[in-house]
Amino acid sequence: MPDWEGIEDSATMLPRIWLTRAKDGDVWKPLRKIDCKALNESRGEEVLIEGGRSTADPKNGTIRFNYINRPVTKLMPATWFLKENKKNEKEFILQPLPEADSWQVELLYQNAVRASSSLGEGLDEILKEEIILETDPTNKVCVVRNGGLLCMRKRPLKTNFLGIGEVQYTLQRGYGQYTIEGEDDENALGDLTHCIFVVHGIGEAMWSKEDVSTLSMSEELEQLRMTVNRKKVTAWREECKKCEKQKQPLPPPPNRVEFIPIEWYDKVRSPSHSLVTSLTAVTLSSIPALRSIANDVIFDVLMYLTPEFCEAILQCVTTQIIELFSTFQRINPSFIARGGKFSLVGHSLGSVIVWDILSILKDKEDQNIPQGNKNDPIKIDVPASPPPTKHHPLATSDEA
Repeated sequence: MPDWEGIEDSATMLPRIWLTRAKDGDVWKPLRKIDCKALNESRGEEVLIEGGRSTADPKNGTIRFNYINRPVTKLMPATWFLKENKKNEKEFILQPLPEADSWQVELLYQNAVRASSSLGEGLDEILKEEIILETDPTNKVCVVRNGGLLCMRKRPLKTNFLGIGEVQYTLQRGYGQYTIEGEDDENALGDLTHCIFVVHGIGEAMWSKEDVSTLSMSEELEQLRMTVNRKKVTAWREECKKCEKQKQPLPPPPNRVEFIPIEWYDKVRSPSHSLVTSLTAVTLSSIPALRSIANDVIFDVLMYLTPEFCEAILQCVTTQIIELFSTFQRINPSFIARGGKFSLVGHSLGSVIVWDILSILKDKEDQNIPQGNKNDPIKIDVPASPPPTKHHPLATSDEA
């Protein structure tokens, strides 16, 4: 049997790799392996991925975020990929082929494998075959010899004389080996037993801009989560080694901690508000970096010292905590039954916001004032936890 180029996965039943990207033009990136397996077993149903932080909808080809306000991203499965060379010819980008095209390519590949087997009839006829891609009828795919190797090649349907200037692409079967940062550590942890709501401080309007290199709070929390998981798993594995040497029972894996951002900057910075409009009107175009720091960072403090904005921020943060608490409970219905705990953390101005919320609640408790009044900027009434016998349809199997 001849050798092949571009066959990263030689399995008879080729598993689908699920990929995502935020917008057209971005590079498709694979999901975690555990999430790809869950989607392959889902039969088209929605699946919780990334530890419940996102929901994948294979029918609509989208991923939506459960705890942060971000646009949905695109989702697609693939088994065959087009190798698109970068400017540096040693590197390339894998572009997934649509499933309709992948099925055609896979059929031609399997025919070539059978024809080149001991009982096959040879490759002469296979090398003459061409398939027109269903989603790209201006291109075809065929089996070609490349030196001493066989490969699947994508070519234009209509070629020039001797193929001069013709752009060809080699196809790859399977994505190949890959790792997602933080996946192994999170998979090694035990149950989720602690949820921390984190309120950001000043400057989030600036840090969240795409053209700013500083990480936004949600990105910082991603890094924090991976760091906490890594330290937990490293300490646990060291403890396991000690127990093995001493021939003692191994300790259970440490429990998982979830960090959920509470964002208020975009809720109170309405472009139509008179204060924001006035600020924009008097902002000079000179020294834009300094003006941006003044408007998007320092101005947050002045806003919070204004009674109108202070009340709006407290209301915004409290409402988000209630809504995200409810969402978290639906996704993790057995969290409370397992003894799960919630915490509030504030950074910079966020710590002042958290302190004010807790202080107001404490004062009202001392005065026996009912909470949850529609005119009350601080509401602590939350939906009751789901009964332990009922589970949300998106709950993961270990939680159900």
